[in-house]
Amino acid sequence: MKKNAFILAALLMTFSFTAFSQSRVPAVVKTAFSKKFPAVKKAHWAMEGKTEWEAEFKMNGKDMSANFDMQGNWKETETTLKDTRLSTPVMETLSSQFPGYTVNDVSYTETPKYSAYEIVIEKGKSKLEVTIDKKGTLIGKESATDEND
Repeated sequence: MKKNAFILAALLMTFSFTAFSQSRVPAVVKTAFSKKFPAVKKAHWAMEGKTEWEAEFKMNGKDMSANFDMQGNWKETETTLKDTRLSTPVMETLSSQFPGYTVNDVSYTETPKYSAYEIVIEKGKSKLEVTIDKKGTLIGKESATDEND
């Protein structure tokens, strides 16, 4: 009985927090989102860090997220890709710089500075997230955590 009460309390807190955080999204951020994604009518909002709002939504049948700073400036859009097949230049970079790694997850990221694939790769216990543009240029590499899955 105590376990059920605890689970119920946790669920209520989660829903309350979600509703609370959704209502706190600054109007300037919601307006910027609506201008960038006019076809999207429903988004789930949450703070990412202390300086950005992230909207998670579906568009054209794809799972997406977009980040905006507190002034409503667009920072990033990420689209989850179900197909992990990548272009030849991207695959060549993966095979030459990360031999033996397998591709787990792929998303396409657009920022004001670049557009690229974010690819979670794994080899044994080593798990990395690499960022590679369409031409095959490695932009970044970092250790991946389970939250990237």
